[in-house]
Parts: sequence; C-alpha cells; structure tokens
Amino acid sequence: MKILSNIIKSKYFLLYALAVLNLVVALYVIEISFWSSDSETYLSAMKFLQGDRLSEIPYNRLVTAPFMLYASIFFSFLTGSLFNGMFAVNLIFYFLIIYVFYKLVFEIYHDKTVAFLSTVLFLGNYALYNFGIAYTADMGGWFFFILSSLLALKYYNNKNKKFYYLAIIAAGIGVLFKEYGALGIISLAMLILISNFSSIKKFKEIIIAGLLFAVIPIFYNILFYLKFHYSYLDWYFFNISAHGQSYGLILLIKVLGWVYLAGWPIFAYGLLQEKKYFNRQRAYILAALLPASLAFLAWPALTQRIAFIFVPWLALISGFGLSKIKNNYLVAAILIIYIIINYSITPFLIKVINLPF
Repeated sequence: MKILSNIIKSKYFLLYALAVLNLVVALYVIEISFWSSDSETYLSAMKFLQGDRLSEIPYNRLVTAPFMLYASIFFSFLTGSLFNGMFAVNLIFYFLIIYVFYKLVFEIYHDKTVAFLSTVLFLGNYALYNFGIAYTADMGGWFFFILSSLLALKYYNNKNKKFYYLAIIAAGIGVLFKEYGALGIISLAMLILISNFSSIKKFKEIIIAGLLFAVIPIFYNILFYLKFHYSYLDWYFFNISAHGQSYGLILLIKVLGWVYLAGWPIFAYGLLQEKKYFNRQRAYILAALLPASLAFLAWPALTQRIAFIFVPWLALISGFGLSKIKNNYLVAAILIIYIIINYSITPFLIKVINLPF
C-alpha cells in the first residue's frame, strides 16, 4: 500500500494518467488510424531487412530510419507482427518523451508547476498521439531530439563534460531512428554559443561536437551508398523535386495553425508573461533552443508531422503563461478546452482546410 501511495503522490502520476487517457480516447473514441501514407514503405523496409527480396527496395526508409526498423523487427517477435512491433516501440517512446520533456522544462524554469503545465500541453497535442504512435518512425526522432536538447542544456547549466558527450551520442543515435533525432546537436551548438566560454573554446567545442556527431550518420551513409548507390542526399533532393513547388506561405500558415491550434492563444499569453517577468538568462536559453525547433522549414515537404518539432518550444512558453494565472479552476478549464479541441476539431480541420498528412 505504501508503494501505491508513493506512486499516486508522484509528480508524474497525473501526467501519465493523462497520457493513458489520451491513448484510450485516441484508440476507442476518436479511433485514430495508425496507417499513414508512409506505413507501407516502412513495412516493405522491415521485410527487406528480414530477407524478402522486393521488386522495389524502399531505400528512403532504409537510409533514414535503420535503428527504428531493427527495433520494430525485434519487438515484432514479442508482439506477433511487424506493425505491432513498430507500435510497441512508439508506445515506449511515447511514455519516455513525456518524462524527458518534463525534465527539459524543469531544467529551464526550475518550477514544477510550469513543467507540469507545459507537459500537459505537449502530451495533449493531437499530433503527438495521432502520428507518434502510428506506423511511422517519427516518435523515435522526436524523443532523441528532446533528450539530446535536455542533455545539452544540462551541459550549459552544469558545465559537466559528460553531458556534452551524452548529448552528441543521443543525437548520433537519434538521427538513425529518424532525422529529427539529429536536431539536438543544433541545440548543443547554440547553447555553447551563448555560454560564457571563450571564443576559442566555443569554436573548438562546436567543431568537435559536429565531427563526433557526424561519425555515425556519415559512416552509415557511406556504407549504404557503396552497397545500394543511394544516400540521404538522394532522398532529400527527391523531395525538393517532388514537393518543393507546393511549399508556400499559405501552406505554412495552415500547417502551423493546425499543429498547435487552440494552443496559440495560450502561447501569446505566455509571451506576454515572459515579457512581464523577463529573465535574461532564460530568454537566452529559449532563443538558443528555437533554431532546432524551426528546422522543419529546411525540409521541402511541409506536413504536420514534420512541423510538430516546433510544438515543444511553443509548449514551454505556453506553460509558463498558464503558471501565472492564479485561478486554478481557470487553468484547469483552459487545459480541458485545449484537449477537447484537439480531440474533436483537429481531425475535422484536416479535411476542411485540405492539409497533407
């Protein structure tokens, strides 16, 4: 009974209760589809790795998400099918990313209330549970992006060199789960830039971080190219030719409006509170984390899944804004409205404004 009591009293209990509720509603109420336009290619890639010789090899999945594919194959032996294996991996990352994001927010604000509120906004976002636990590789990339950013921030705050190397390792591993996993190296570089290190030390640490990070993906791409005559550059330039012309301001507005939806007014209020309670050090940190969060703009095929990497940064500031509202009932009402809108209006809007998946 004491163990159960301690679990219930834990600061994470309510967050994970909400996370489970999210899944229950997603699976049995709004009945999200795990299937996306990319799912078939991931299935083909996993079959290829198991020895099936396909008429058309899915090079793009093999070069962008090898660790995710192998992890899904491993779990398929426990779950009975390849797609169930992928779901299992994503489910694990789903629960882990909530914990890591909470830690990231706390590392910035040093306030449990802000960390809790920001994490509720993050886990309540439709894109997280709709695309994250689907038959895709996105969740792994998102997780390693947040993890490596957290480790980079710990290095910035504590100057403990182990966090420097751990951030690099997390980004190096993460990029082979999905490209987003590499973005933490940008966070590390930006945080080093705003540190009080000398210019020479900043330059040295950023260069070393970049070189160490690049070892794993470059080595993998070289081996892949030697075997298949295909690399990540081929995949990137293919997307430029296929989707580059459709990229525009209207699509950007649609995607960003959809991906945070009811959270935008909360974010606007959060910005006002950041201005009111301005903290120079915190402002530097938030600014340093922003470039990685905007990296989705470098990808020519703009979709909600890709733009989701902006949501964690938006949730940081939104949670701070909510923490300044003294009426707890009002805060609870805002969160409930935010979540309900994500549950109900979001799927409807995809069809209404004709957004690509």
